[in-house]
Amino acid sequence: MQVSLLDAKSTARRLSALIQKHNRISIAVAWGGIMSVADTLLANRAKFEFVLPGVDFSATDPDLIDRLVDIPNAFVARNRPGCFHPKIFYFQTGTNAEAIVGSANFTKGGLGPNLEAGVHVRGAAEDSFFEQIRNQLDRYKPLCLPIAQPLADSYRRQSRAAGGSPRPNNPVLPGERRHWKRFNSPLAIMSWKEFAKQARQDLFHDYKKRLKLVRAIQQLFAKTPSFADLSTAEAKGVAGVLGHVEAEGAGLNDLDWGWFGTMGGAGTFAKLIGRENLTLAAALDAIPKRGNVTEAQFNDYVATFTAAFSQSSRTARLAPATRLLAMKRPDFFVCVNGGNMAGLADALAFARTTIKLENYWERVIEPIQQAPWYNASRPTGWEMELWDIRVAMLDAIYYQPLKGDAG
Repeated sequence: MQVSLLDAKSTARRLSALIQKHNRISIAVAWGGIMSVADTLLANRAKFEFVLPGVDFSATDPDLIDRLVDIPNAFVARNRPGCFHPKIFYFQTGTNAEAIVGSANFTKGGLGPNLEAGVHVRGAAEDSFFEQIRNQLDRYKPLCLPIAQPLADSYRRQSRAAGGSPRPNNPVLPGERRHWKRFNSPLAIMSWKEFAKQARQDLFHDYKKRLKLVRAIQQLFAKTPSFADLSTAEAKGVAGVLGHVEAEGAGLNDLDWGWFGTMGGAGTFAKLIGRENLTLAAALDAIPKRGNVTEAQFNDYVATFTAAFSQSSRTARLAPATRLLAMKRPDFFVCVNGGNMAGLADALAFARTTIKLENYWERVIEPIQQAPWYNASRPTGWEMELWDIRVAMLDAIYYQPLKGDAG
């Protein structure tokens, strides 16, 4: 056998030559992208015996996944414990074999400016080293997931959403049944144009008055460092439990405070708001006014919100908790309530009887955050204000009036 050491750029040159030289190509690599070597590889797709890029953390370029759609013997690696992290490039013609094994991914960085190291080995295919290479590739075969167009489309949406995250979750892939359905549900694939159209229709309320209400509530949050600093009437308005008489007495009767989920039926919750419960205030204060909201911050909110009811016989849950979230961060949360639950359940492919505060992030927020309408660039004109409160405005699309429901 002959062995030579390669850096990133020499790996790129050698790979291009080997792809064209040999008639059998097998690759298992953590991440891939589109560059000149990829163009050479794709031009030789008829030689593929086994090409398996990983997609952990959505780090593989979706353009490469698009170009691998429906190519025989091209796959992505299924999700599994641990990161899919090999860099094995194996080539064979007859009894002659060559392999490159090292640190370089099949990306612009790994085959360009990165500081990489790998070995190029050539010799007889029957040599024990190449037998070990083939055995290792065989171990990856249970991970192989064929690349069909729905996978590629979903991966592109998820990859775009993951772009702003320091270390995103692995993408949801076919075979993960419940998650896959949610990540490819009607709301999860909706465009901004369709979202804006449906939100503006607002069949059962007034679109402009909705904007006015959220604008007023955002001004309340902006003027105070803590939810506890609001007046009792203001806090009740934010929470959706402000009655008409009290609203009139406080000069707040020009807005429909029950829209986005009236919480008048949540008696214990309403009492705690009226008593200016500091634990409820601390829960909402844990959610930042601007910037990203993490799942950890949401979980802290849930724990503190729940603790506020420790001395009560009944604990308010999903609707009251998400009402507060949606009013503080309408760009991030929607109030899930009796009026919109059926519509949201259908739109996000979850069973309405199983949604609860503990799985709200997984079933509602995660699929929303990879949706085209959610990730659309902030528009100009009248759509700008809608974009700023877009998640809360799902209520305008999916609300259906219930008997005795004011909002």
